[in-house]
Amino acid sequence: MRSTSPRLADPTSRGLRPVAGYRRIARWLAVCALSAGCHRDPPPVPPGEPIAAPAEVTLGTMDVECEALVSALGLYRKCPNLDDDDRADIDAWSERAQQDFAAGKKANPEPNAQHAIAAACRKAVTSVTAANERCHAGPKPPPP
Repeated sequence: MRSTSPRLADPTSRGLRPVAGYRRIARWLAVCALSAGCHRDPPPVPPGEPIAAPAEVTLGTMDVECEALVSALGLYRKCPNLDDDDRADIDAWSERAQQDFAAGKKANPEPNAQHAIAAACRKAVTSVTAANERCHAGPKPPPP
């Protein structure tokens, strides 16, 4: 007569070989543990040479720098590779810049603010000049 006490299911009845399967799992876990435990980080990279700060740019007055932006926009507008929409955008930027500069002159900002405005205009001149060079290099690529 069969025993009615609860027993674990016989793993061999499902075609499993309990010992070989457990050994394989145990071996795999041991390899993982050893490879993780024996891993060493490479030594840290030594620091490189210090990077020099960019040279201080001698800025002109707010009026000079901002007028340079308007003239840079005018030169950019003459690029032969621009289409009509681009030229309309440049005209709008130029008009807005002139209005903002006129309002800035009227407000007569303090010297630190004038220096900050002059620096912003110089950065914008650099950006517009680079865009002008790219435009003269050839037509812009078609959209994807």
